[in-house]
Amino acid sequence: MIVVAGGGFAGLRLIESLRARDADLGITLIDPRAEAVFLPLLPDVVAGKVRDRRLLYPLSKFCADRRVELVCGRAAKLEGERAVILEGDRKVPFDYLAVCCGAEPDFHGNEDAHRLAYTLYSARDALRLRERVKAVAAAGRPHTFIVIGGGYTGLETATALGYLLARLIRSGTISPFFIRVVELAPKVLGGLPESIADPVRREVDHLGIRLSVSATIGDMNEKFVEIDGERVTDFTLIWSAGVRVVDFVRSIEADKDKQGRLVVDPDLRLPSSRNIYALGDCAHFEAGGGPLRMAVQFSWAQGPVAAENILRQIGGREPHAYKPRDFGYLVPLASWRAWGKVGGATVGGMVGSFFHYFMCIFRTKRCRNKIGIVWDLVSVRRRVGSKLL
Repeated sequence: MIVVAGGGFAGLRLIESLRARDADLGITLIDPRAEAVFLPLLPDVVAGKVRDRRLLYPLSKFCADRRVELVCGRAAKLEGERAVILEGDRKVPFDYLAVCCGAEPDFHGNEDAHRLAYTLYSARDALRLRERVKAVAAAGRPHTFIVIGGGYTGLETATALGYLLARLIRSGTISPFFIRVVELAPKVLGGLPESIADPVRREVDHLGIRLSVSATIGDMNEKFVEIDGERVTDFTLIWSAGVRVVDFVRSIEADKDKQGRLVVDPDLRLPSSRNIYALGDCAHFEAGGGPLRMAVQFSWAQGPVAAENILRQIGGREPHAYKPRDFGYLVPLASWRAWGKVGGATVGGMVGSFFHYFMCIFRTKRCRNKIGIVWDLVSVRRRVGSKLL
């Protein structure tokens, strides 16, 4: 029995590859959700560019089509190297286990932020934030949207808020608003080459979004939040300051890095467990002198490799090494522009945005969803155009 814990990019690709190679394998998917969610387009749901249903794929249908048992539950811990114990103490035995649980927002121990902040890690999160924006826009009072974290997701979320608010301005339903991105580091996107980070920062500034760097976050409650000693009232807090592995991954007794990601061998197995694999965002894979960054492309590619290695083990052969290929990265903004590298070449502006949406549509499950995303994007582009603020 092969058990896959987590129905994200890596988990679903692993199952597809296993079933394509062997029609009789016993496969079980463990996931607490009813639907898989295409996370990279959640900011577009907030902005109103894409309907949330385009990003959802029922796991029950996925499993039924491939004769996979779906266990709707949350993995809690391992029982040795032979069973996963779910919350509620149900036991799911396995011969081979693939841990593909992804990651979740990391509040770094800030319980007030955990209680007050909006996140963007599910379709429900995106709709909650969208409704919040519409409600405060109609309230008639000045309001500040504070995005904590100036990484890819933080900047894209901030521009998505601006895009939605710009549409509300055109409809006449709006109150004065401000958008502020708060970054604790000295630079936003400081880890990227200036040829990419600088145009992104200039675009964000052009859109009227304030960037606060080397910032300090003080007290916060329902009435105010302190940023650099300034008390901001009438605010909405959005948290985008990093992710961490889920509790199940943290409970596994194995080598981990500082983020709690499971250290894996070149064949994607845990060094201490020859029948347990870790894939995607919860895996620490060394490449080029450091770990692979958390990115869809690596999760997508690791699924078939792990499937091949499991089948090799079943057949009595040695697994082979995963050889990652980095096709690049993009920092997409809601203004129909993106900057990054594609295939080693630097791209930017609307060309970068085209590549972003092309890859998102390519990796989306179901033709219905792919066509729906294209329809939504084309429709909103015609109605609103590219001007944001």
